[in-house]
Amino acid sequence: MAATSRNFDEPRSPSTLLQLKRANEIHRKNLGAICRAFPRRMPWSVQIVTDWGNDGKRLEAAVWNFCGRKKGASVYELSHHVQQYSITEAALLFESKLPLALPNTVFLCVVDPGVGSDRKAIAVQAGNNSFFVGPHNGVFDLVLRGLNKLYGIKKVVEIANETRHVISTAEGAIQSTAGDALFAPVAGAIVKHGGIPSGIGKGIPLQEFGEVLGWEYAHVDAQGWITGKIEGVDHYGTFVTNIPESCLENVKPGSRLLVIGKKFKEIKLTYATHFEAVGNGEPLALAQGNGFLHLAVNRGRAIDKLDLRAGEHIVLLPPGK
Repeated sequence: MAATSRNFDEPRSPSTLLQLKRANEIHRKNLGAICRAFPRRMPWSVQIVTDWGNDGKRLEAAVWNFCGRKKGASVYELSHHVQQYSITEAALLFESKLPLALPNTVFLCVVDPGVGSDRKAIAVQAGNNSFFVGPHNGVFDLVLRGLNKLYGIKKVVEIANETRHVISTAEGAIQSTAGDALFAPVAGAIVKHGGIPSGIGKGIPLQEFGEVLGWEYAHVDAQGWITGKIEGVDHYGTFVTNIPESCLENVKPGSRLLVIGKKFKEIKLTYATHFEAVGNGEPLALAQGNGFLHLAVNRGRAIDKLDLRAGEHIVLLPPGK
């Protein structure tokens, strides 16, 4: 039985939690009676996130080989272009992909600036039979919040270094990176064996397992002012905030918002449902698929046009405030 860990906070976005629940319900409905009766017959997939750039393709090949080429298994790239060493960006990406955390899905992450240190390597099984393999450095903090809330966490294992594979070359045996030699074999073994196999390491008691990093919440005060933080910048130069769209449920599309940043600088923009709701080069705020507010410029880059920066705290004033 899966248990809810007290060491994980509440999910930050109600909408992504709802998306996860619906996705799991639809997935189960579409599987058919045989797969529902025999879960091991469900198709498996591995979703990979790295900061390796094009070198990440080799990790996909390694995982596929360690899967034993299991019939029906798939290996996908979620992204190999996370900013180098950015644990925060990886964590936000996994949070946005929470609805993909379906049964028999393995999320594999190699964004690991602490490789070689005493940071743990982990394999986690959530209560809905989704899995996570990677460094215990915070990359899974936010996605596990949602799964812990809905389904609990069933099993956590610290992967032992003894499972590290040695790659043979003409000159002799060499040690590869943890991604190739530690995480890829474990992700593949989970697919091949239908779960976390015994012998890959020691179990971590649930009461000892939890979040690594501190994550700030957005909040709305009695006056309706919304305080939040710019947590990152996406590929399009758009600012990603920690303000869930639920904070603006009473704000109508087309309304003008005032964003107050560091040193009381003020930026006016339009709250919209899509980019083309404003003219080219005009700033706007809109909720994206991850359920959080983005500050953008239509057909432009907000990072170049708006006087804001990643990590900056902001106050957002809805109309009439």
